[in-house]
Amino acid sequence: MLLHNVKPMKNKVPAIVFGLLLLATTHLIAFASGQMQDPPPPPPPVKDYFPNTWEDYSFPAGQFRIRFPKKPNETVSTLGKLEVHVVQYKGLIDYRVSYVDYKVVIDDPLKVKEMLQGLKTAALNSIREKGVQVIAEREVVIDRHPGIFVHIEVQAKEVIRVQWIAAGSRLYTISTESRKGSPRELEGKDDFEKVAMGFINSFHVLP
Repeated sequence: MLLHNVKPMKNKVPAIVFGLLLLATTHLIAFASGQMQDPPPPPPPVKDYFPNTWEDYSFPAGQFRIRFPKKPNETVSTLGKLEVHVVQYKGLIDYRVSYVDYKVVIDDPLKVKEMLQGLKTAALNSIREKGVQVIAEREVVIDRHPGIFVHIEVQAKEVIRVQWIAAGSRLYTISTESRKGSPRELEGKDDFEKVAMGFINSFHVLP
């Protein structure tokens, strides 16, 4: 189904936003609670460290493309009435894209902005007691679609970078998770910033 062919259904927006808030908070809680497997020890300097050598992977069903160090795994699960699609690869860090199609277009820019801010606030509030520090946050625009980016640390041990993009009737979550890096290791001085952002910044919505 083409996103621009979906007509707005304003009476369903509150339920949709609630569902997305649930999805966002569940995702970050899983990271911060250690429910996701710890990434393996850093390998020697190989492809993971050099985003410019990665391959582009396109996902026509999800209408996006992004670069991964190696071929990712794809899974589908449900959260309430939402079908959650996840594309993930675990290497030096955990690289992950998930998306949901809630089949309703929120076409008012102000409402989209409010929704994204609500996602960010709810997600951060859900894990605040775990010792979360916000390192950076900013609004972004990817292929004319609005989004929001947040970089956080959990208990000064884990580093999570997550970007939400609202595109028509879809919400994309592009994220990386890693341990804190060390200045003595390759790309560890800034907690694998180059690697993580090489992944996040390679995300594009297909026309």
